[in-house]
Amino acid sequence: MNRGMRPKCSTISLLSTTALIMLPALGNVQAAAETRVAPPGQELALRQTALADRITGRLGPRHAGSYVDGAGNLVINVTDAAAARQVTAAGARARLVAHGIRPLTDTKNKLDRLAGTSGTTGLVWGVDVVSNTVVIDVPKTDNDAATMAFVKRARAMAQFVRVRRVAAAPRLIAGPGDAILANIGRCSMSVIAVRGGTEFVVTAGHCAKNATNWTTGDGQTLGTHEINSFPGDDYGTIRVTNPALYNHNAQLTALARPEVGTPIQKKGSTTGTTTGTIIGYERTVNYPEGAVGELIETDACAQPGDSGGSLEAGTLAVGIVSGGTSGGCGGNFRSFFQGLGELFYWQTLTLK
Repeated sequence: MNRGMRPKCSTISLLSTTALIMLPALGNVQAAAETRVAPPGQELALRQTALADRITGRLGPRHAGSYVDGAGNLVINVTDAAAARQVTAAGARARLVAHGIRPLTDTKNKLDRLAGTSGTTGLVWGVDVVSNTVVIDVPKTDNDAATMAFVKRARAMAQFVRVRRVAAAPRLIAGPGDAILANIGRCSMSVIAVRGGTEFVVTAGHCAKNATNWTTGDGQTLGTHEINSFPGDDYGTIRVTNPALYNHNAQLTALARPEVGTPIQKKGSTTGTTTGTIIGYERTVNYPEGAVGELIETDACAQPGDSGGSLEAGTLAVGIVSGGTSGGCGGNFRSFFQGLGELFYWQTLTLK
C-alpha cells in the first residue's frame, strides 16, 4: 500500500473468504474442522506489507511510499542516502526520489477539498508512488472551460502534479441480470461477514442505497438492507434473513491491503474472474453521482453487474467493486474498489 497514506482505520487480520458460494442447507450436516495453512504467495504478501509498515514508520517523512516491482521485490521510496541505507539494512530495496510522502499527500488532500466542484466530474486523482507524482486522470473528451480551469489550478499547486489523458470517465458499475437482485437491478457479493451470530452480505454502497429486499440469482430470499455509505465511501451490507442458505467465503483467510504492484483477481457476476495489478491506493473518483475517496485502483476488467463483487490477492480479501472507466475492458481500462477495512472496523464485523 502507499505507506504514509493510512486508511481511516487499521488493517484487520480476520478469518475466512475468494468466490462466494451460496447453497441450500443440507439438513444438519456439520462442516469438518479444517486447519488452514497460508499459501506461500499469501505469506509473502503479508510479510512485505508488515516490513513496509515497519520501515516507513521509522523513516517518517523521509519515505515516499512503497510498492512491489515487476520482479516481486519490495521497493521503498526515500528522499536521502541515509534513509536508503536504513531500507537496505532492513531487507528491502531503496529508491531515491525527489518528493517525500508529506508534500505528495498534502497536495492530494488539497485536491480532495475541491471534489464535487465545477470541472471535477469524471476526474480521478491520487498519489502514484511509482512515478513519485500526484496524477490527475482527465477524459480525453473533457475540454470544456470548467475542466481546463480546474486542471490549470491543480497544476499550479505543485511541480509534481501530472495530468494524464484517459479514454473515458469512470462510472458506477451496476446492471440488470443475475447474482444478487433487488429493485435497482443486479449487483454482486464481495464477502460474507458476521457479527454476534448474524450474517451479512457485503456489497457496494451504491447498490444497497436504494434497495430494501434482496434475492439470490436463482430467486431465493437473501435478506434486507442493513447499512450503506455512498457517496463519500462505497460499501453496504445486507442482513441475511434466510436460514436455509449456507453462505461461506471459500478459501480467503484474512483482510489485507497488499502493496502497489501486487497481482490481484476481481470476481463479479458479469465478467467472472479477471486478473490485474494494484496500481494505487487513496484514489478520489468523481462519479456523476458523487465523489468517493480512498478507493483502490487496478487494471482488472469489471463491467455492469460486477458492482459489489470481490477484489482478492490470492487468499486475501482486499475490497469491493465500485466502478470503472466507461466502455469495454482493454487498453487503459481502470477499475476502482472500496477497501474492506473501514467497513469491518466501524461495523465490528469479522469474516465468516
